[in-house]
Amino acid sequence: MILFMAACSTSREFAGLEGLERAEMSTDELIAMVPDYRDELITISGSGRALVSEPGSSERVTIQFQSNRMESLITVRNSMGIEGGQIFVDSDSLLIYNRIDKKAEKIPLHEGRLSSVGSIASINILDLVNYTLNPEDIYEIYEDRNQYIAILKNRSQITVNKADGLIQEVVHATEYYDAPYSRIQYEGYAHINGFMLPRRITIYSRDEVSRATLLVQRLEVNTELPALAITIPEDIPIYRL
Repeated sequence: MILFMAACSTSREFAGLEGLERAEMSTDELIAMVPDYRDELITISGSGRALVSEPGSSERVTIQFQSNRMESLITVRNSMGIEGGQIFVDSDSLLIYNRIDKKAEKIPLHEGRLSSVGSIASINILDLVNYTLNPEDIYEIYEDRNQYIAILKNRSQITVNKADGLIQEVVHATEYYDAPYSRIQYEGYAHINGFMLPRRITIYSRDEVSRATLLVQRLEVNTELPALAITIPEDIPIYRL
């Protein structure tokens, strides 16, 4: 149904394209510009700070993360250095363990109510750091002086910097499919062992009233990781939503 709607749409029906021209380039040319490390970048691990802004409150936490192409594990510490919990994400769900409140929840990966640090973990961390495009997903390409805007068949919009091919923003069409976030913004790209990866990532909640900004301070690539899992005490039940 989504594909049919997109195929029947005109460019005027997509938000934010006013003043843009249809790009004189093929899908393959755009794909070739955007770094795709799916074959070379196998694991990442590192740490950073997450700046979380929600209505009426804000918080700074420290996170440590480990990720391969199938799973991610995030450990969260508060400003006092106390471990507050862990988040484990696989292909279809998040397991969230709140160590302070002694509570564990298993949530579908596309649960729309997620915000705060949970929104950072709603995508595999490795896929988040190296967001990639598939040619079969692209419907149209627009441009202005500095950017290409790829319109996907599910109506999402990907902004690519013309100068270096790096993704600057991902805007999800949340009205057409479930997603726990509405936008992802990428900044501060840097060379890390031959890979161009962002050091600042901001994720907006589905309703855009909350956001979490990940500031990567340490990042290691293609190192051997331990088994990724959360150890939850036996006396703590796991609530499933």
